[in-house]
Amino acid sequence: MRVTLPFFNPDPGWLFLAAGLALVVSAAVLPEAERVHVMRNQLQTIKFAEHHNFARMAACSKFLDDLKAGDPALVRRLAASQLNLMPRGETALLVASSIESTPSDWIEASVAPPPYEMDAYPDTLLSRWTLGPQRLWVIAAGAFCVFLGLVLGPSQRLQEKMA
Repeated sequence: MRVTLPFFNPDPGWLFLAAGLALVVSAAVLPEAERVHVMRNQLQTIKFAEHHNFARMAACSKFLDDLKAGDPALVRRLAASQLNLMPRGETALLVASSIESTPSDWIEASVAPPPYEMDAYPDTLLSRWTLGPQRLWVIAAGAFCVFLGLVLGPSQRLQEKMA
């Protein structure tokens, strides 16, 4: 009598095989995904620094333009802070705390750095396992599950049905 067998017969070996492959792949992919995340954060930090530097450059250009144009308020401020000169008929009511600062400090103070916080990498149990010192254990557990999946494969059940 001829026995017809289904083309695909699910058995426990497939579950172990799928779980083992998922563990091995995640142990290989997640550390690289974390590195990519760190690189993206570094790129974003560099973009924010570039934006801040362009703002500082614009402030320096404005300062030079005002100086070349002879802006009276700027000239008076420079004379008071750098040369300790006051216009005739005026007296200083109080001494500013910025008397020791240089014009470049004024320019730096006029441009506030943009606020930026780096995104944290998602903290999951699988990422803790695959990014930490347990990574080799995850790979070993995945390889063991693949081994179990191959051992518990369909060949054992086929032999039992044929007999």
